[in-house]
Amino acid sequence: MTMHRSQADRDAAGAAFAEADVARSYYARPPYAPALYQRLLQLAPGRGRALDLGCGPGKVAIALADHFAEVIALDPSAAMLEVGRAADAGRHRNIVWVNDRGETYAGETGFDLVTAGTSIHWPDHTVLFPKLAGWTRLLAVISGDCPIPPCGEAAWLGFLKRWLEVMAKVTPELRRPHDPIRSDAEGSRHEAWMDIGGRETFRHVFHQSARDFVICQHSRATWSRAAMGEALAAEFDAALTALMRPFATDGMLELKIVSDLTWGAPRPTPRG
Repeated sequence: MTMHRSQADRDAAGAAFAEADVARSYYARPPYAPALYQRLLQLAPGRGRALDLGCGPGKVAIALADHFAEVIALDPSAAMLEVGRAADAGRHRNIVWVNDRGETYAGETGFDLVTAGTSIHWPDHTVLFPKLAGWTRLLAVISGDCPIPPCGEAAWLGFLKRWLEVMAKVTPELRRPHDPIRSDAEGSRHEAWMDIGGRETFRHVFHQSARDFVICQHSRATWSRAAMGEALAAEFDAALTALMRPFATDGMLELKIVSDLTWGAPRPTPRG
């Protein structure tokens, strides 16, 4: 039987997203494919209310706000919500920014759409999904903001492996050997709590400065500047900049984004 991380481990790792620097770095995460949002609008049975779980600085919530009467942007990180409000700059009065976890949120029922953009692996599913089952018949799970850069998969994974070994010396969680089977299972464990209606993959090309690509890495819990420390973060940045330099044209990288969408109805109990 494949073992998952404990909820305590998830919560400990997720605490990095409360850091102001991680939240400020989030702007550099690549966008999801535009066609993915078009598909969400086709799937939604109505345009009344939407809920974005683990909204971060509002990448999905802001996109939905042009199409729904009300969007609840929910995140346990006050720093993320602050960045989100600043990014939206008051353009969408129909976004309600809520500093809370999905497990403890006590809002109204009746959402036409609930989204989770690269966030569904963080909550306690035994608490969250019974609530989701009462809130909506359409949960959309989105992933795909970690593209392989133009240096190629082998060079990129080699770089990450070397730096994971460095970080394992300062971050106890990373001392555990990487288990790809466990990682895949962890990323898909929510599917036992869904009656899956479909899956689609969307591809698009995104041009990003090499500088922003480096900054993007510090929006991820593993590479947060607080965890790395100033000197190690500077060394990481220099090494990654050197890796990307041969592939940048006028300082810009071409990133091939693959956005995955899984949708269906949340279940109050898991299968099996």
